[in-house]
Amino acid sequence: MRYELIDTIEDLLGREQAFYKTLRGMVSRELEAILLSADMEELLAVLEEKQDVISNLQLLADAWADALPMLNLNDVRGSDEFWEKLSCEFSEEDCKGLKELIATTRVMAKDLMEAEAGVQVELEKHVQQLRDKMLQMKHVRKAVTGYAKMGGGRLDSN
Repeated sequence: MRYELIDTIEDLLGREQAFYKTLRGMVSRELEAILLSADMEELLAVLEEKQDVISNLQLLADAWADALPMLNLNDVRGSDEFWEKLSCEFSEEDCKGLKELIATTRVMAKDLMEAEAGVQVELEKHVQQLRDKMLQMKHVRKAVTGYAKMGGGRLDSN
């Protein structure tokens, strides 16, 4: 039973790390879209992709919720107290790599949160520029739709 629980936790941590890695790459793409090119379409595309990963993280949180009662852990998952209690739950002989996996997951989560905060700061700095780009995109789309309704030709060059 104890080893099955260790396997479950290792699986959950591995999946969580994969999601964090994916999200960290997306955060970098967000920052690039904001700073380098003010590319509103890319920013929106990344945000949409992120939503899918975040939804999967929520499903993973549900899986954690199923595993936690077996450990008698009531702390908020992700809090320092949670990670400390989880690390102390197993002896060294029970789990060779679990404590390292927990430590790595904590570092990845912290790095992701710091990167997200950095993007938020940059987004706030460039919010007016991004609003102007969104408005511009809206006008272009409206013009294209109007042109098409009036019987305009196709916009691609075939």
